[in-house]
Amino acid sequence: MAIFGLGIVIRRRVIGRIVVGRIVTWAVALLFYGYATWSGVGNFLGVQNQSLQLGLGLTPLGWAATLTLVLLPVLLFVAGIVITRRMRVSHTVFTFALGFAIVSVVNLDIVLALPQTAIYAI
Repeated sequence: MAIFGLGIVIRRRVIGRIVVGRIVTWAVALLFYGYATWSGVGNFLGVQNQSLQLGLGLTPLGWAATLTLVLLPVLLFVAGIVITRRMRVSHTVFTFALGFAIVSVVNLDIVLALPQTAIYAI
């Protein structure tokens, strides 16, 4: 009886560490994805402000690009939460790191590689 009880205590501690590790991973990922989303909102507002000052509209590609900067981090974070609910902590960290790498690459492609003539309607 004592061994069985000890096993439950040990198992609860291990499960508690896994839950705490997963929650910490989700919190750190939330900070990274939140920063990417906030950066996307800033780019969206900046592009809108610049188009109003220039008296130009946005092309459909411009709308898609600016909305992608805002929505992609949110969608990948939610997908990461759903996917990693039952994974090990190491797999959870890897999944969120991979998602953040995808967000970063798309962000850099849109910000640096997309010319302004593709964003603003002349």
